[in-house]
Formats: sequence, structure tokens, C-alpha cells
Amino acid sequence: MSDKRKYPRYSCKIKAEIEIYEGTPEDIDVAQTVPVIGKGYILDISKGGFFLISNERVSVRSTIKAKYKMKKTAATSAGKVVRTGLLANNPSELASKFAEFSSRGDSYIAVELDKPLDDLTEKDI
Repeated sequence: MSDKRKYPRYSCKIKAEIEIYEGTPEDIDVAQTVPVIGKGYILDISKGGFFLISNERVSVRSTIKAKYKMKKTAATSAGKVVRTGLLANNPSELASKFAEFSSRGDSYIAVELDKPLDDLTEKDI
């Protein structure tokens, strides 16, 4: 099976503070909506998105912002949730790959970024 991803992915373990805005992205005014605040770990990142684990529950298409550091440089990325679920209920390779991190969160959240990260390479992580 070939990987059809647009950008290469990089494994990582980056602490993140997340803001979750429920509802459809077209209807949310992030300047006026109060987000749910949470924490998580980004375990996989690319120019186009990231995969994180958290104890927060989100819905597909929710807007999410993540604040994190890569090589001591602060970053904020925003996007929409494209996949989510409980690690324990997911029999896929994905869940088994990240099962060792279950003490850090029981849900996985896959995010597609609104704006791709510029020039992200493995050296940046």
C-alpha cells in the first residue's frame, strides 16, 4: 500500500496546549467563541497537519488551535479535526503504534492545518 500523503510525516513527542472550538468551521467566530482548553502530545507532524493524543473529546470538523514548541521555538497552528476516537476502541495499526502513550491521553485527534507549515523538516523537530 503506497502512502498518498501530500507531505512527509515526522514522529515526535511535543507537548501542546489546545483550544477546541465546537461547531462547523464556517460558523465559528474564533474571536468571540470561548474554546475548551486542554493539553495533549503531538506524536506525528507534517507540513499539512498533526496527530495528537489527549484526554479531550472533540468532534470531526471541530476547529482546533495548538500551541507548542519545536527546538525551543514557539509555534501556533490552527486547523480542523479530520479523525478522532478512543485509542482503546481502535483495533488499527494506528492505535497499537500509540498505545504506549495512553497514560498521556486516551483519545487520538488528527488535524488538517488551515495553512501548511513552511519548510518543515525533520531537523526542526
